[in-house]
Amino acid sequence: MRVLLVNPPIPASYYNTEYYLPSGLLYLAAVLRDQGETLRILDMKTFDLDLYADPQAVYEAKLQDVLLAFKPDLIGMGCLFSGNFPQVLSFSVLCKRVSPQTPIIVGGIHATIHAHDILTHCPSIDWLALGEAEETIVQLVHAVKNGSRAWDKIEGLAYRSDGAVGVNAKQRYMRDIDQIPFPAYDLVNMADYYVDTAQWHNPKQLSFNTSIPIVSSRSCPHRCTFCSMYRAMGPRWRARSAENVVDEIEFVVRTYGQSHFSFMDDNFTFNKERTLAICREIAQRGLNIQFETPNGLSMKTLDKEVLDALVEAGLIRVSLAIESGSDFIRNRIMGKHLSQEKIYEVIKLTKAHAQLYVKAFFIIGMPEETLHTLDQTYEMIQNIDVDRVYIQNVLPFPGTALFEQALRDGLLLDVDVETLYRDDGMYISNWDRFFVKPYELSIEQLQQFRVRCAPLISKHAQAQRPKIGAAETAKPEFASSHLVRPTQ
Repeated sequence: MRVLLVNPPIPASYYNTEYYLPSGLLYLAAVLRDQGETLRILDMKTFDLDLYADPQAVYEAKLQDVLLAFKPDLIGMGCLFSGNFPQVLSFSVLCKRVSPQTPIIVGGIHATIHAHDILTHCPSIDWLALGEAEETIVQLVHAVKNGSRAWDKIEGLAYRSDGAVGVNAKQRYMRDIDQIPFPAYDLVNMADYYVDTAQWHNPKQLSFNTSIPIVSSRSCPHRCTFCSMYRAMGPRWRARSAENVVDEIEFVVRTYGQSHFSFMDDNFTFNKERTLAICREIAQRGLNIQFETPNGLSMKTLDKEVLDALVEAGLIRVSLAIESGSDFIRNRIMGKHLSQEKIYEVIKLTKAHAQLYVKAFFIIGMPEETLHTLDQTYEMIQNIDVDRVYIQNVLPFPGTALFEQALRDGLLLDVDVETLYRDDGMYISNWDRFFVKPYELSIEQLQQFRVRCAPLISKHAQAQRPKIGAAETAKPEFASSHLVRPTQ
């Protein structure tokens, strides 16, 4: 079969225009190619639109050209962020107009959570892949090739049959993820992802043009009340072996000359021995690389031995998921189980490494937030010695305990639960907007707290090291934290 995989563009409403190689689509392409299928990837994030007045027209024209030239038997669309879904839906309508007989499957956490609503209201989409999609997409392709319509037998697939929507919930997740082939890097032009890295934090003074995403493990065993990632990646943390991870890194270094990597895991350092083994493998192979952890590390997993090993292996930028200065909010409400003593201990340990650029993530506006808990967060931001602080207004992602609580108690603001399956409003300028009203606070009090914190955040920004990274160049005082990246 000829399979076209489409990565939607960055919505014009997003302030942050950074993008990575589309790891999810590259993994799907790799497993399908191993089955003998013919693949093409169209990544709209790489289009240079500076010369065009109407970007949407450019996207549609390019998609139409590829459809007519490649003539796919199946179209797959990635939807990493829920904010991408309106574009995915629009492109699916275009595909049906150009090639009405070609079926379309959409995957990602948005599709997983809103499966029934999407298939009920969006006739241009034929199937949804729920959660981890490698096995689902292979089974679907085999069924289509064999003329089978036994969609109910394919785990992790949402479908229509005789006018009714069926949702086969994901039950099994791949245990040995070393068996998954490396992403099909050769199906994209690496140069399309090159950006100006002159101002990136670069203590080793290496030459690089982009950062290559590495997914070394899947899911997270914890259940923070604001995070829905386990809905897509399953309840258990599953990891690739150290050897397999560094095999991929070495392949990219030797094949593409890249030396900068981003570990995109939800809980990269969960297993200490594996973390140390990855560091040893990098050293033993003589790989002169730099890497970062943009999605945040669990501070509970960090100690002197781990941090020393990571920095020695090439860690240059680390994101620390603190979330709140209040022990009550952080542990009882969010479920972080992270002591204040551990937070300060880890931050102190990072200061032993002059080359390490440290970012700290905070979230405000949980339902139980009070003026007192906000004061505790303010005090912690005052006291921690980091290079950059991010404060995120909490987002009530569907599928989380937070969402269910806010829905039950009437705390949702500016959220229409009936249209969430197609709405991107929650993902636009969310540093200015609040979507949950705390029991004991007004929105004006939350807004005042943000204003109060602005000088603190600016202080961190002004004291930062001269060469930082692309994400820090836009809207620093209200920069978005990890919640608007892979979590939704």
